[in-house]
Amino acid sequence: MAAYQMNRVFVSSLMLFVMIGSLKAQVADLEAICGKAKNQSFCTSYMKSNPKTSGADLQTLAKITFGSAQTSASEGFKKIQSLVKTATNPTMKKAYTSCVQHYKSAISSLNDAKQSLASGDGKGLNIKVSAAMEGPSTCEQDMANFKIDPSAVTNSGDFQNICGIVLVISNMM
Repeated sequence: MAAYQMNRVFVSSLMLFVMIGSLKAQVADLEAICGKAKNQSFCTSYMKSNPKTSGADLQTLAKITFGSAQTSASEGFKKIQSLVKTATNPTMKKAYTSCVQHYKSAISSLNDAKQSLASGDGKGLNIKVSAAMEGPSTCEQDMANFKIDPSAVTNSGDFQNICGIVLVISNMM
């Protein structure tokens, strides 16, 4: 009889945890997210282009977009790093070298943000992704200050837009 009671308590507790977990994992409202994004058309296009976003909960959507932000930062870093190696003009080399440092800083901030994302800390994620966004922005400013065509760092726009989506999501977490 005692085993039966223990079994009932265990099953009831298990069902309660499953119900609580399923309540927390609601499908994210992509329209609401993109409606708050700085570049709404980019957000809508981004969400539609990635089949993993459809039906995802907020935490999963944060992980997907955050992963895209990391990929974008890494690609930008690699591109600018290759420009440093091939630049023959000293001014351009100096500008690109500066950009490499800014992208390193952005990648470092994203690595820090990964911990906030894993723990569900929306505020921490927001702060660290915002810091990451400064790197490519500062790179573009440096390019302009050196009077160099900023199209070499075109990836920066996608990075900023993807991070903007992460910021919206982090505010909803």
